[in-house]
Amino acid sequence: MKRTIQINLAGTIFNIDDDAYDILRIYLNSVERQFTSGVEGREVMNDLETRMSELFTERLKPLRQVISIDDVREVLIVLGAPEDIGGRPDGGQRYSRPYSDNYGGPRRSRRMYRDGQDKSIGGVCSGLAYYFNTDPLLLRILFVIGLFIGFGFLLYLILWIAIPQAQTMDQVNEMKSGSNYY
Repeated sequence: MKRTIQINLAGTIFNIDDDAYDILRIYLNSVERQFTSGVEGREVMNDLETRMSELFTERLKPLRQVISIDDVREVLIVLGAPEDIGGRPDGGQRYSRPYSDNYGGPRRSRRMYRDGQDKSIGGVCSGLAYYFNTDPLLLRILFVIGLFIGFGFLLYLILWIAIPQAQTMDQVNEMKSGSNYY
């Protein structure tokens, strides 16, 4: 038997498992420590709680009324690590450090994705450029040269099919992690 706690997120009452509450509390305290400035800090915390409330409401079904530890972990994956939220001198662009295990998020690593935002055709060159930390124009030129040699089109097509497109903000952050070109 697990103990549950009632919490209020952005005016919505939720029942949450005790262990899930501990993870959520650690996460929120970490974010709150980053935003010590008055009005801006309260605004960020209110926005964060509102988004959490929306995500938890989506996960709860009519027959299920308690937020589990898995629900909290999934929501924290969507929201990102506390240092990624912002309010940092480096603009929140520090993605090379792995997630903290304090709140149960996965360890962050660089992944190869196609970039749907900066694409000429399919975003393959842009995604490869982030992964290899080079200029996308250079890779585009190499693919055009490869097209004339005879292997560029086939290679591009295979990569387009094999590399998934970054669709969520978390995937975009993974793709851009450690890159100087964004």
